[in-house]
Amino acid sequence: MVRLAMNELPADIWSKIKPELIKRCPRLTPLDLTEANGRIDLLTAKIQNRHWVSKTEARRLVLVLLKNAGVAVA
Repeated sequence: MVRLAMNELPADIWSKIKPELIKRCPRLTPLDLTEANGRIDLLTAKIQNRHWVSKTEARRLVLVLLKNAGVAVA
């Protein structure tokens, strides 16, 4: 299991979660994904904005995706 202690995801982890992210968040645009580019805070904000959910709910989704990819966030 990979552990993260920062806000940015390495490219290999970003590529692991991206397909599931696109499936679970169909309102995210290609530009949203490019702008977020592996940053947890920006990705959370994009999900919150496009899917009209709370920041907590958006963050929880990102953490679930990371957990499913075998990443532990500190």
